[in-house]
Amino acid sequence: MAITMRSSINALADNGFVAAGYKVFQIDCGWQSYTRNSTTGSLAVDSTNFPSGLKPLADLARQRGMVWGMYTDEGVLACDTATPRPGSLGHEAADAAFFASLGAVYVKVDNCYVTSDSNAPKTARTDFPSRFGNMTKALRSNGIDLALACQWGVPYSSSTGLEGPDQWAPAVNYTSYRLSDDITNDWVSVIRISNQLMHIALAGRTGPGAFADADLLEVGNGQLTLDESRSHFALWAMGKSPLFISTDVAGASADTLAILLNTRLIAINQDSLGQPVKLVQRWSNDRDLYAGALAGGDVAVLLVEHGGYARTLTVDFATLGIASADVLDLWTGATSTGATSYSAAVGAHGNVALRLSRVTYTTTAAPTLNWYEAESATLSNGANIQTCTGCSGGKKAGYIGTLTFTGVRTSQATTNVRFDYVNGDVQFSFSNYTNARGASVSVNGGTATEVYFPISGYNWDTDVWKSFLVELSGFNTSGPNTITINGGTYLSQYAPDFDRIGVVA
Repeated sequence: MAITMRSSINALADNGFVAAGYKVFQIDCGWQSYTRNSTTGSLAVDSTNFPSGLKPLADLARQRGMVWGMYTDEGVLACDTATPRPGSLGHEAADAAFFASLGAVYVKVDNCYVTSDSNAPKTARTDFPSRFGNMTKALRSNGIDLALACQWGVPYSSSTGLEGPDQWAPAVNYTSYRLSDDITNDWVSVIRISNQLMHIALAGRTGPGAFADADLLEVGNGQLTLDESRSHFALWAMGKSPLFISTDVAGASADTLAILLNTRLIAINQDSLGQPVKLVQRWSNDRDLYAGALAGGDVAVLLVEHGGYARTLTVDFATLGIASADVLDLWTGATSTGATSYSAAVGAHGNVALRLSRVTYTTTAAPTLNWYEAESATLSNGANIQTCTGCSGGKKAGYIGTLTFTGVRTSQATTNVRFDYVNGDVQFSFSNYTNARGASVSVNGGTATEVYFPISGYNWDTDVWKSFLVELSGFNTSGPNTITINGGTYLSQYAPDFDRIGVVA
């Protein structure tokens, strides 16, 4: 194993990865011996796999231009699916001192075996801040400031309700936190994690000091198509996730190298402002549009194809409140000046990734909206009214069977309807779920539109997604309209809870 790692370190340097910005070489689970160091009490190195220890590898990484990162687990045992190795719970000081002796500057802290009989617990816990905080205290006392809280997005049960790691991990000095459960090597997993990142980005809880970590890149591992790999990389890069390669770069294909070494997207990821792109609008089963600010006034734009077929996608800059901009295509390098839109051919699950500069914004006033509360709508098929601290009127409609809004008035036959909703249904790996709840929405009895609402947070009482845009047609501009929401689709058994809807007056 030591020989393989030495080869990987050299391959990263020799193939341009270090020069492109990949600066942390982190060893993961499996380096530990099954017993602790009898003298220091710290974790010991598996001498079978690493007969010379880890120091020569750490030194080589530094010689090749990288820094060294370690792995441990804040449980009694570590995440090893064969024979579990020791964790750091109760041994934080000794283990942190050992990591420092190797010159480590970064540590991934995992969450397996909080008790010896539970490998990967996914139920809410009350001890995340205290347990994980003990490790960062020990790390910082040994000069190690960079740490990842890898607890898979499992809810923290606080005194005020459930919270995600974006809410508690920064307060105990984690500079990054795993926003979701582990990635698996498939497109559904990419969707699941990107859906979970959306509410974190909108809330402004990822950025300098504490970045949301979307887990390893699966680019080059053989299951994602080329277009899916490009979208996966673009989502992680523009979402400002740390970019950790998990493939064998020494044997990587030209396509894999081109994705992982895309310096234009890496520059977006490493932009000094550190702000992720945010979801602007979802056209369910079709495309997602994101945009985000960059240092110096530039704007990052990402349009991801979700229809599952090759076509030409167009970004209309007016949708972003932009009148014109200079455009850099982050995949092809093509440029244009003073553009009002940009089109590109993409494959199934492909993307258009852009950097806009010299941006001129529109001066259109925000529209006047008519709002309609869910508690005033007609509820049927099991739907009921519930209290909701974060909702506009202190109430919401839940257990949606059917929710019907009547008397809806708008001046537009086709319009973006605003949905304020709550979805705290956090989902995990190996489930084929996508961290979204579905509903069918129809106007005046017309053909229903399937809409997929990403999770809005962890707390069903407070975490309301405000003004989620859904483009709907079939409105009567001269009289009242009816909007009907039916719960559940093939994607999910249940719909989210709804606070209110808003339409352009």
